[in-house]
Amino acid sequence: MKISILGTGSIGTLFAAIFSRSEHEIHLHGRGEHLAMIATNGIDVIGEESFSVSSQRFELTFDEAGIPSHYDGSSDVVIVAGKARSIDPLSKIAAKLIKSDGIAFAITNGLGNAERLSHELGIHRVVYASTTHGANIPNASTVEWAGKGQLNLAISTKSQSEKLNSFCDSIAGTGINCEIREDGRSMVWNKVLINIAINPLAALAGVKNGDLLETEMFANAVFTMIEGANVARAEQIDVGTNQQLEEVLRHVLVSTSSNSCSMLEDLKEGRTTEISVLNREIVNRGEKLGIRTPLNNMLASIIELITP
Repeated sequence: MKISILGTGSIGTLFAAIFSRSEHEIHLHGRGEHLAMIATNGIDVIGEESFSVSSQRFELTFDEAGIPSHYDGSSDVVIVAGKARSIDPLSKIAAKLIKSDGIAFAITNGLGNAERLSHELGIHRVVYASTTHGANIPNASTVEWAGKGQLNLAISTKSQSEKLNSFCDSIAGTGINCEIREDGRSMVWNKVLINIAINPLAALAGVKNGDLLETEMFANAVFTMIEGANVARAEQIDVGTNQQLEEVLRHVLVSTSSNSCSMLEDLKEGRTTEISVLNREIVNRGEKLGIRTPLNNMLASIIELITP
């Protein structure tokens, strides 16, 4: 089996390193200094586990040079791991790489990723996905495994069931911890609710995830999450009770206490954040449904004001 990972940010680099412990061919596509350093030095993983992967373990292609034609239709699984703003161009690359009977999914934060992928690849080749693994890039060719989690996948059509089971079985023991869920939309929404509660608050306060467990910060995170949950319920999405959501949020903050969320890292580097597909998307959907989301609106507005 050949797995293509599109995007060499923190989570894409981490997944590439972890998947290298399987027997599969691993193709990594990205751009810039980080990928160039991977081509020279391989990947060093620190944090939850420490190990190194030689550059020879990967097939590398650079966005700046394009992808050779012999990669066309060669990948059984394509994983889009770029930021939300890169979903559309990476979807076009995924369409070039994927086999006619392959599967693809995005482990990018936010709502609507599976739908955007389906526009290019067709719904029959796209599955819902979310991950709770935490990762950071402290320097080029090094990735910190900041929190162990799992990869959750859910089919969008019945024909994908066998392929998805085969994929999860094939990566057992690598450390990814793949689980197949029944309700893809609920799965993605539950991840988004965690993201809207943690990312903007941690980013604006300049703190790691675990610091949000402080009483007042945690209360703000919970209230922000509940606003989003009310929007989800209005869209007929089952996200559980408020008490269940609060318990999950506390568990995530404890298990990723040392992690600096991606929005905080983006803020530090002056990059565009994913606020448009997180809190701002909650606000937009709430407005259409007549549901007030003042905390999400405030957080989105502040992040938008101070970032490109």
